[in-house]
Amino acid sequence: MESGDPPATWHGLPLLLLLLLPPSHEGRAVRHTLPRQRTQDRPALHLSNGPGQEPVTIMTFNLTKIIKTSSSFEFRTWDPEGVIFYGDTNPEDDWFVLGLQDGRPEIQLHNHWAQLTVGAGPRLDDGRWHQMEVKILGDSVMLGVDGEEVLHLRQVSGPLAGKPQPIMRSALGVLLFPASKLRLPLVPTLDGCLHRDDWLDQQAQTSASVPTSLRSCAVESQPGIFFLPGTGAEFSLQDIPWPHEEPWAFSLDLRLQLAAGSGHLLALGSPENPSWLSLQLQDQKVVLSSVSGPGLDLPLVLGITLQLKLTVSRVVLSQGTKKEILALPPMGPGSLLNLWAQTQGRLFLGALPGEASSASFCLDGLWAQGQRLDVDRALSRSQDIWTHSCPQSPGNGTDTTH
Repeated sequence: MESGDPPATWHGLPLLLLLLLPPSHEGRAVRHTLPRQRTQDRPALHLSNGPGQEPVTIMTFNLTKIIKTSSSFEFRTWDPEGVIFYGDTNPEDDWFVLGLQDGRPEIQLHNHWAQLTVGAGPRLDDGRWHQMEVKILGDSVMLGVDGEEVLHLRQVSGPLAGKPQPIMRSALGVLLFPASKLRLPLVPTLDGCLHRDDWLDQQAQTSASVPTSLRSCAVESQPGIFFLPGTGAEFSLQDIPWPHEEPWAFSLDLRLQLAAGSGHLLALGSPENPSWLSLQLQDQKVVLSSVSGPGLDLPLVLGITLQLKLTVSRVVLSQGTKKEILALPPMGPGSLLNLWAQTQGRLFLGALPGEASSASFCLDGLWAQGQRLDVDRALSRSQDIWTHSCPQSPGNGTDTTH
């Protein structure tokens, strides 16, 4: 190309993105030592403030004063999906997201040079601490995990100081625009912890909000869904797997790892009548009842799957070799089947609306018709629910603040 010719611009052409795998030697990745850039060891921050959450913290930076263009931190989660951090100079046309998708790091970015979504690196949803670094060098963005460079994107950025808007915002654990604006779908809320963090150039930081993490990260955790007393979630029956039609049948399976107190574990109903059929925790027993009359119970055994099998005429509650059968009233306008025929049918988990429940419990898993349900995708839920983790002992789950 002669010097008088225009440079190879991106206007009207597909973006040429060079995604470089780390250099290797004899099939082994070359280890890149990431700098341990930590201004101080602050208490670890929990990244989720619940659905519709406020950011854990927001920082702003003056790009004209930035010298160091990397950020590093350590991160721990059991959650396979969500936002770790978001940054922008303009939420319309210059933004960046680092998150997890299927447990692996994912970058989504949108700017004048590139619009892309790319995932790389190992699964990080194993409950261990992992060191991460994001670095901007010239036109490149690099992602490092545990000392290894796992992604190198070229021709996707420009000089930070040359951006039209000199102020950049960075938010932890949340997006600063609707999730619908992402290039590919991602559930933003992330049940994870972050510490030993160092963001860009501290000399260029112009403001930082006070962290508002709702939970302590000091508690040792295990995978699961943890309901504190008084917390609950609800799913629309239209949004979960439907019953088998001929013959009509529906199943719910749940496995409890921790349980204490008394109150609802789950219920099928509607906003007007939330407990048409309910399963409650009482004195280390599970009690199954319906609006039609007396219920039945089984001793609670932790770690063994509880199963509810519903038919037109009965509900079978079983755990291991033990089984109880609850008869249902004849079909009519108020029958169980009618819950699926109306848009208001609900599956409630945990405390019902307005219930003064003392029950706290850890669900190791919850399945409808054999498919695992994700509380992040519930119609609504309490912000204090731990969506992908549980304390390892009941007493450790009561403190949700630092």
